[in-house]
Amino acid sequence: MVACYLIDRETCHIKFVHIMLAVLNGHAHAQPDWTYVGSKVNAVTGSRRTETYNTNLVGTKKLRDGSVYLDPTMVIFKRWRAKRLGGKPPHALL
Repeated sequence: MVACYLIDRETCHIKFVHIMLAVLNGHAHAQPDWTYVGSKVNAVTGSRRTETYNTNLVGTKKLRDGSVYLDPTMVIFKRWRAKRLGGKPPHALL
């Protein structure tokens, strides 16, 4: 699940912008939905940043197809690039 939100600094209210649900293939899968970005080490302190992964275009599309809430005043979904391994987009996003 990925939830995107906006926090109003003046009122401290939280406004949900986009909520997505999907089952994604792990990075070790034959057709992964993630790509490994890496982890950087601070040369001075030796501390390491958390391992980082990004969804590829297919994984991102799976998440977007699993949209359960989307504020159309904040998200322009017609600009999304589509790349699917098959199937049609959900009717709500046509």
